[in-house]
This record gives sequence, C-alpha cells and structure tokens, in this order.
Amino acid sequence: MPFDVQIEAWLRRVSESESPPASVVAYNIGIFETESGFRASLVGSDRFDSEDDDWACDEAFVPDERYLDLRVDPVQRMDWKLVQAMVVDAARWFLASPTAQVTFWGRALAVTVGFEDGDLVRIR
Repeated sequence: MPFDVQIEAWLRRVSESESPPASVVAYNIGIFETESGFRASLVGSDRFDSEDDDWACDEAFVPDERYLDLRVDPVQRMDWKLVQAMVVDAARWFLASPTAQVTFWGRALAVTVGFEDGDLVRIR
C-alpha cells in the first residue's frame, strides 16, 4: 500500500471508530524512527498553544490505534524531512476531504505533524 494511502486509511479508521472527548481541541501526529523504519503516533490534547509545542505532550485522547508503522521500503531509505513532508501532505489531503469534515477532525482547532523533539508543522 502506498505511503500516503496508509496515512489516510489510518486517520479514516480512527475517525470512524473513536469519539474523543468534546474537550479535545487539537491533535498531533508525531513521527519517530524505529529499527525497522518510521512510525507515526496520534494523540489529542485539550489545549493548543501556537507558541509552545509542549501542548502536544498533554494527552487527553489516545486512540486505540495510536500507532502506524510506516514500513514501506522506499520510506526506510528516506531522509526524515522527506518522511515528515509526506505525512504532512497525506494528512492535509485527508483533512480536506468531506469524510474528515464531518468527524472530530472537522471540529479541531489545530492539527500538527512533527518528529518527536522537533518543531511541529501546523496543517490545520
């Protein structure tokens, strides 16, 4: 399955199977490297601060399917910046879809993507 399709399918599954508390206003898709490639992690927070990325550490919502292994051969050989850019693009495309707009994603104040211990890219 292509990389972007993996991300979109994961976000769709979470939106179809989860109901975050109404207090959750922001979501972060974190990315980190493992021995077998890259992995994405999703959390929601009941606060958002555009000046302080530490808001993403306040986990008010953790979906059952928190993690997504990104074990696609080309991805394993990619630079982390390219992996992040691909996750940003796939998540942005999904968030703009009619499917996402009628779920908790559509009500989110903010959605970000970023590598752990790195700067977050706001995509919503």
